[in-house]
Amino acid sequence: MLESTTIGSYLESIGLDVLRWCLTTGLTYSPSFITSITLGFLGLLWYHLFWKPFDRFRDLTEIGFDDVNRPTRNDFKTDTTRRQVINGLMRRRKIGALPPAYPNGWFTIFESNTLAKGNVKEVNLLGLNLVAWRGNSGQCYVADAYCPHLGANLGVGGKVIGECIRCPFHGWSYKGCNGALVNIPYSQTIPDFAKIKIWKTLEGNGFVYLWYHAEGDEPSWYPKIYPEIQSGSWKYRGRSELLVSCHIQEIPENGADTSHFNIVHDEAVLCGGKPEYSWFGWDFIKHKWDGQWRVSDVEGEGHVAIMKLRHEMSLLGKIPLFVVNVNVKQVGPSTVSLEFETAFGKGVLFHMVTPLEPMVQRVTHQFYTSNALIHPYAKIMLLAEAIMIERDVKIWNRKTFMKTPLLIKNDRSVKQFRKWYAQFYSDNSPQCFFTKNENSLEF
Repeated sequence: MLESTTIGSYLESIGLDVLRWCLTTGLTYSPSFITSITLGFLGLLWYHLFWKPFDRFRDLTEIGFDDVNRPTRNDFKTDTTRRQVINGLMRRRKIGALPPAYPNGWFTIFESNTLAKGNVKEVNLLGLNLVAWRGNSGQCYVADAYCPHLGANLGVGGKVIGECIRCPFHGWSYKGCNGALVNIPYSQTIPDFAKIKIWKTLEGNGFVYLWYHAEGDEPSWYPKIYPEIQSGSWKYRGRSELLVSCHIQEIPENGADTSHFNIVHDEAVLCGGKPEYSWFGWDFIKHKWDGQWRVSDVEGEGHVAIMKLRHEMSLLGKIPLFVVNVNVKQVGPSTVSLEFETAFGKGVLFHMVTPLEPMVQRVTHQFYTSNALIHPYAKIMLLAEAIMIERDVKIWNRKTFMKTPLLIKNDRSVKQFRKWYAQFYSDNSPQCFFTKNENSLEF
């Protein structure tokens, strides 16, 4: 059976071929021409609405620096100018007394479908330079990127041989299971001490997770793997990805800061990620949020925090249009799952934060639902989530970290969150040190 992406691409190509044929034949304005045009258009429309997964990416030149990206600022039209201005803003930004750069835990390092069998991938995050490859068995391996021989990057030109990776410089080959050197093409002698570090990984939910711990401790907990996703009974609906300039702790803290929901996210999603610049006024539609954050009281789940979130969209603030109840689970320092069940179906939206640098985070969303939830509705939900988080990004990108914030009684969940999150730092967690010149964001 063809994979869904292959089938979708095939259908799209058929639609495009029909349109090309119509435009190159002499059947202009004939019934067959009109019929063919209509069928081609309907085929493309069906593919995009009911088959093609949602896919959206935004970098730091597109969101989060609204002074630069504001539509009326004609002097910031080029990417080069925008980058220069953004770098200037970052240099002048007061960072604050940050926590350690990278907490301990499981992190999603890439999405499973981006690494095919026999392929190699360079991975740079968490202050690490890594190489990932998928052996002929389908098993994914992650190791330190640099060959201990003369320092070549195995992720740049390395080749997969069975379950091993071969260095592009001198052909030294290392086993995926333990990193041991197994072959030197021009030598009969293999040093038994020669090896590369293999990192502990876990694959599930459409992601490859890596275990990072500053003390070298083994995992004491694991991400939740959803059997509905693994079995394929839930359908993949799409993804979104964006880059954020802030410390990793700022992003999950947003969930515990329930007071911000009805300030930042009250305006209609139709106004977009920058409602203050929207050409249309949708004041008659409002979003109302109600949530309570707390640490899980289940034994053995000290690394889990939960929130019951109620989202209501109303007309004129009085007439409910729809209500969604979501069970939110923060598992460890970087992984959030939003589980929901509605009359249209049930599913889970993943919210994954991965530190690329101390002050640059990659935020990835993936969405899986039961087949009962129709694809166009799922894509609308993903788009709405992407728009809502863009409203947070413009704050994250320009705020300073307050080590001792001025909190009131209503902010007690923020204090609880910081106490809970502190467990993911340890004595050797890398600290954030910035000089005036280092506090910049170069593209």
